[in-house]
Amino acid sequence: MPQPFPTISDQKQVQSWAITPDASALEQLAIGIWNCAMQTKQRPLVVLSTAGPLIGIRAALEKYRPPDLDPKIAFLPQVISFADWLEAAPGSWKFPKKQTDLERWLAVFVNLRKHKKLQAWFKAESEAGAWGLAQAVIDACDALSELVVPQLQGELNDLLNSHSLDTEVWLKKVEYVLDQAVAKAYVGLSKNVVDEESAVLLAFWRYLTNVGDPVIRKHLAMSTHLQMAKDNASKDTTAVRPFIWVQTADPKPIDQELIDQYLVDYAQWAPVFHVNLDWTTVALWAEALSGLDAEGDIASVNEAEEHQIEANIQTSVHDGWRLLAANRFEELAWAATKSIESHLIADKKNIALVAQDRLAARRARALLSRLGDSLRIRDETGWKLSTTRAAAAFDSLLELIRAPKEGPSASILLEFLQNPYFDLAHSLQKTPEVCVGLLAKLEDILVASQAKSGWETFMAAIERANAYAVSHGGSPNEQLIELIQFVKRLHFQWQQALLECADAYSQLQVNLQETGMFQRLEKDAAGKQLLEVLQRFDLSNGPYQELKMRLPEWLSLLKTVIEEASYEEAGKEAQATLSILPLSSTRLREFDAVVVVGCDEQQLPAFSEPPLFFSDALNRYLKSSTIAAQYVQQARDLSQLLVSCKNVDLLWQSKSKSGEPLRPSAWIQRLQVVLKKTPLEVLEPKLKPYEGQSQPIRMAVSTPDQDLAIPTTVSPSAYKALRDCPYRYYVSSLLGLRKAKEFEEGFDASLAGQTLHALLKNFFQALKTEEKKPHSVIHAGDDARRQWMIDQLMHYSEKEFERLIAGDARVLGTLRDWQKQIPSFVDWQLKRENAGWRYHDAELTVGFNLMLTDPDGVEREIRIAGRADRFDIHVSDKSVAAVMDYKNQNMKKITNRAENVLDDPQLLIYARGANENSIAAHLPGRTVEQAEWVTLKAELNKGEEKNIRAHPIENMPELMEQFSEQIVQDLNALWARKPMQAFAPDSVCQYCEARGICRKGMW
Repeated sequence: MPQPFPTISDQKQVQSWAITPDASALEQLAIGIWNCAMQTKQRPLVVLSTAGPLIGIRAALEKYRPPDLDPKIAFLPQVISFADWLEAAPGSWKFPKKQTDLERWLAVFVNLRKHKKLQAWFKAESEAGAWGLAQAVIDACDALSELVVPQLQGELNDLLNSHSLDTEVWLKKVEYVLDQAVAKAYVGLSKNVVDEESAVLLAFWRYLTNVGDPVIRKHLAMSTHLQMAKDNASKDTTAVRPFIWVQTADPKPIDQELIDQYLVDYAQWAPVFHVNLDWTTVALWAEALSGLDAEGDIASVNEAEEHQIEANIQTSVHDGWRLLAANRFEELAWAATKSIESHLIADKKNIALVAQDRLAARRARALLSRLGDSLRIRDETGWKLSTTRAAAAFDSLLELIRAPKEGPSASILLEFLQNPYFDLAHSLQKTPEVCVGLLAKLEDILVASQAKSGWETFMAAIERANAYAVSHGGSPNEQLIELIQFVKRLHFQWQQALLECADAYSQLQVNLQETGMFQRLEKDAAGKQLLEVLQRFDLSNGPYQELKMRLPEWLSLLKTVIEEASYEEAGKEAQATLSILPLSSTRLREFDAVVVVGCDEQQLPAFSEPPLFFSDALNRYLKSSTIAAQYVQQARDLSQLLVSCKNVDLLWQSKSKSGEPLRPSAWIQRLQVVLKKTPLEVLEPKLKPYEGQSQPIRMAVSTPDQDLAIPTTVSPSAYKALRDCPYRYYVSSLLGLRKAKEFEEGFDASLAGQTLHALLKNFFQALKTEEKKPHSVIHAGDDARRQWMIDQLMHYSEKEFERLIAGDARVLGTLRDWQKQIPSFVDWQLKRENAGWRYHDAELTVGFNLMLTDPDGVEREIRIAGRADRFDIHVSDKSVAAVMDYKNQNMKKITNRAENVLDDPQLLIYARGANENSIAAHLPGRTVEQAEWVTLKAELNKGEEKNIRAHPIENMPELMEQFSEQIVQDLNALWARKPMQAFAPDSVCQYCEARGICRKGMW
């Protein structure tokens, strides 16, 4: 039964009052506050230890306002959170300047440079880890300050007047208190175990503690509040308002001592009431009733208290309580969504989603977004600003800045350029129409050439694409060059050994303006908050403006600050409100229905990460938070939630990721044990049933539609796809479906292969030119010719690979591997020359036409064409020629290719194309009678005899005849639109892009 508000007495002492934290808690509290106002004829000051119930208490005060109030107290009593009350301290402008979190982190950084002993703790840390460790150090120093500052009241008063801190006096007190706590926590343990940690921590405290620390400012604020009450009381005893302290959650022992002392002092000048929560009729578990004992352990309960708890459970259980277990994560999120929807259908307007499982809560939130503006979602779990689209876009800029001086990877470059806040037209100072499709074109070029990293690599790929466009009647795209130069210039501005913090901030602001990101971020809710966070780095007027640090350190600090920031959603009007919040935020709040997701034994209760410097035992003696205290508080929070709300759904995932069973929280199991006659049964979540009949998946077969156009040009690779698997050709060439282009892991051989082709062409053209010089060293014998060829091939290789290596140092390994091949390649070339063959031309497009009649009787001309790597001619036989194809593969793969040459007739297509149009192949009067694959990766370790460089196609005339018949049959079947079936072997299917469509492996 609720306790009546106490009658105010003349005794100058704190009066205690307890409310029952059930559904009537806010009503009890509001009536009690009004009672205080009417007894004192004054408007009381109500301070809450936590801010969560603030709005609810104000609403309750309005709802339960007594009739016929004295006009002097007609206004609502002032209700304020403890944090806001401290900020509102009288004369706070006189306090020492408050240090920001960023300034405190920088203080750690500065002192690390000064003191070698402190550096030892950080030397093994990455940049990001070091800033996290800095935060742990600051937290530990604050914990020590919390313990000793109350014992230094005289020094506090001096501090308020002088703004100076006698560090040595304070340090002695800190050292004494810490030594006492360590001795109590580690009884019987050698002090050497903690001596080093204590010494380093005390050193940190000495160098970091500042008059602007939040702990010191808190004590200064409380002192000024108390001094103002004293001054007002000396002038008029009725001028000091009653003070009501509402303890909404169990405090840390050190905080309890602090507020208790303040209330005692304040009681000398005005009525003071300490409001606690009475758990007698609310606690559903023993620990929620007993709390902690004097030693900080969970207190035991007696028999009467056990009966009380059982009675609480029996009288509190509601028909609206439901236990729901889901098998999988997605099912859990859907179950939470359906539970919330059911409450909305039942006309519940104020619903809470308690996020014990934050991932499941996030997923449920995404599913609930389908309801649109009819449901307002308020996320109180601390939605990180870093998870927003604006932060991701900004992070792409930071990753570009962080890239090495050679340039970023293509993935980082494209991620930055394609972020929605980058204004391409603004950056290039072009019209938006000119920039249409520019980024897509750049991506196509980089992916096609596998130009994976480095400014020189990107420029080479674009120049090669522009040269190809010019040679084929197009025009070069100069905007791509300008774009790369713009981003390169932006990146180059950050290539300094050390950066001044103030200059780095200024440069970042310039970059945001140049890229147009600043303007677009300003128009976005999350972007605007991100810009406000960045303003914290404006150190132009602070003590750290000239502080220098390495770029990775500064960027990591920037990312850490953004990671710590929370995104605040803008409010909106809606038919109902869903609050996503932690369990602790449900205290003294009213909801129509509550859904708790994550009620399994692993997530309920949930404990905060243990501090880096203090063990749980040491925390107990430092009067800080302990695991036992957190456990008791969560038991009380859950008790209050269940007792206060009639509609509570408790959901959990019954199987872990590994498939092992998960039980509900021990608290739920204990409820079920007590409720033997009316057990809380675990229900299956009611999800929307999906009806339908399934059929076994069979081999994919498709018949091309009559309206589907059949290509009139076929490349060697397309014809190979048709031979490998007709269904693959149907998907890729007829439907035009392509796997999204992307960059493969590691360095790909594609770009190196293109470079090898280019340098070999340049080398052989130079060889032809050199042979025409009568006095060239090349005519001085085989050895001289061999050495000249090796030297020149080395030269051309270095020249062609130079830009690639500048862009990506990993390419150097590919160059060195090729240079090892050069002597062997030259020996093979010389043997070929001794056999009468000479290099003739390279990189020529050749092909032939086929006339086919389609099922409608219409003749169709189909062009079969491709680009041949090299043609050779014979010096003694003016009628023959040979076609060659370079392969950057070992000979084993080439041999396997040769075994199925009719399924991969690339060389046969080149040969027939050159024979039917010798002018296009620059081979007038000659017939290609020889075709060979040439490996650029010969196995040098097998010796000269086994070092096979080329593999010819045998029985060329017979194969050419078979190929000609085969291709006519294949294309006739294609034009006849016959069924195209998936029948390829596993070796083909393994890397097939269409496998996800044909679903091989499932039939």
